[in-house]
Amino acid sequence: MNYQMITTNDELASLCDVTCDAPAIALDTEFVRTRTYYPQLGLIQMYDGKNVSLIDPLGITDWAPMRALLLNTAITKYLHAGSEDLEVFLNTFGIMPEPLIDTQILAAFAGRPLSWGFAAMVEEYTGLAIDKSESRTDWLARPLTERQLDYAAADVFYLLPIAGQLMKEAEASGWLPAALNECRMTQLRRQETTDPKEAWRDISNAWQLRTRQLACLQLLADWRLRKARERDLAVNFVVREEHLWAVARYMPGSLGELDSIGLSGSEIRFHGKTLLALVEKAQALPEEALPQPLLNLMDMPGYRKAFKAIKALVQEVAAESKVSAELLASRRQINQLLNAHWKLKPQNGTPELMAGWRGELMADRLNTLLEAYPQ
Repeated sequence: MNYQMITTNDELASLCDVTCDAPAIALDTEFVRTRTYYPQLGLIQMYDGKNVSLIDPLGITDWAPMRALLLNTAITKYLHAGSEDLEVFLNTFGIMPEPLIDTQILAAFAGRPLSWGFAAMVEEYTGLAIDKSESRTDWLARPLTERQLDYAAADVFYLLPIAGQLMKEAEASGWLPAALNECRMTQLRRQETTDPKEAWRDISNAWQLRTRQLACLQLLADWRLRKARERDLAVNFVVREEHLWAVARYMPGSLGELDSIGLSGSEIRFHGKTLLALVEKAQALPEEALPQPLLNLMDMPGYRKAFKAIKALVQEVAAESKVSAELLASRRQINQLLNAHWKLKPQNGTPELMAGWRGELMADRLNTLLEAYPQ
């Protein structure tokens, strides 16, 4: 496959200058994320319908032309299953591509499976089998092999023409506005960041803890997330989640007690004194400063009936509107709605089932249904 390598600031500036006349481009990224909190960018692929360009980020220091290209609203940007790519763009450039269309979302509105893979899509539209064996290789290693580069180039070379066909299909089905709305929601979802003060709510089995233990977990999870971001280290490489929970549960008072509840030697060596100080801080909090007990959604008396009723409504609306029930409402989205309805967790904005194209289809009926399941 033919492609051009972009390895310098001047080459990138020239590429972006030429590409600014293209009506649409296909984008993809390759990255590594094993021990780090943030994805480590290894390669950017771009195809404008004429040239496939592979941008090596390791030698580039001036990304201003790339940022300008990504924000150029006259150029449509296509990605496939691009949620993680969006995070890469956001963390590397501080922006997201605009406007963005995800071909996996387009395909779902055209009747394809919700998680339709790129290789399956290419095979259906072109009859070609794509080799995906290089997808999990080390994209930070240099030099990249010819197989890696061919694999990377194929990801955008086939994407752009297929995207055009999917746009026509989505438009013909009448679902294009909904598909574009869903792409926008994907962007907004990726822009959300966890407030360190709320990180404790995402710890498994936090609902099993009493109020002072929860206060301890709140302090511990806040510290861990800040440390992970500061050091660019995956949170479980700071302190494992089950160990963080154990510290909150047993509130140890010595390094020996940390060892006895299962913390690793490195966790104790690097963070033991900090963990003990946070435990001591939690023990000193007045009663009025303690958080309320967490309620587990699935233990709510009406949860099973409410979930089943919502699923039935989703099936009904899906049949009426001729869109897949899987696309219309996921388990996560139903649980998000019930958490908001019963006020079990702080909510950022409107639940997804009540917003956008989903809200237009079923918000009124969901509101009526939820009246039967008061808090």
